[in-house]
Amino acid sequence: MRKVLTLRTGEEIIIRHLKKSDVEGVWNNFNEVIDEGLYLPVLFPVRTQLEKESWYHYIKKENEICIIAENPKLKPPFNIIGQCEISNSDWDAATHVGVLGIIVKKKYRDFGIGREIIQIAIKESKKLNNKEKITLSCFSTNQRAIYLYKKLGFKIVGTKKKQFYMESNYYDEVLMELWIDDFLSHNIES
Repeated sequence: MRKVLTLRTGEEIIIRHLKKSDVEGVWNNFNEVIDEGLYLPVLFPVRTQLEKESWYHYIKKENEICIIAENPKLKPPFNIIGQCEISNSDWDAATHVGVLGIIVKKKYRDFGIGREIIQIAIKESKKLNNKEKITLSCFSTNQRAIYLYKKLGFKIVGTKKKQFYMESNYYDEVLMELWIDDFLSHNIES
């Protein structure tokens, strides 16, 4: 699976599955978003090679989906500008459920990259892993993400009040879900 997305700036972004050579770029992107302190309940960046490579090997071993957005004009590790992962649920009786996580580099937000990689990740999780349902969570303050998820067909199913405590503030966690067949029936280009 490989797709080229042309941004309104004229830049061409390649959308594809994760490769081993992407590991540094993925974690560079992840750590940049952690540093923003707005979107992830993670306090410390991932720096060790062991952590980074263990993540990659786990994704491959568990056959999880990780869709990459790459700007081929940028040098690694700065070429990875977005990623969407659909992980397996931790529960034996929930193998039909995928858990979505997404990150897009700040400079590349509001160009449709997040929407594109989420849509592809959902389709790939159905096709390759027989997923039927996707769940996700985000901070209640992340209105941009909630708006996008709703546009894609995700429904809010709950809120965990004061779920995270960061920099002397509490944050609510919004829980959302999507049935993939509903998503596919509303997205004709699937």
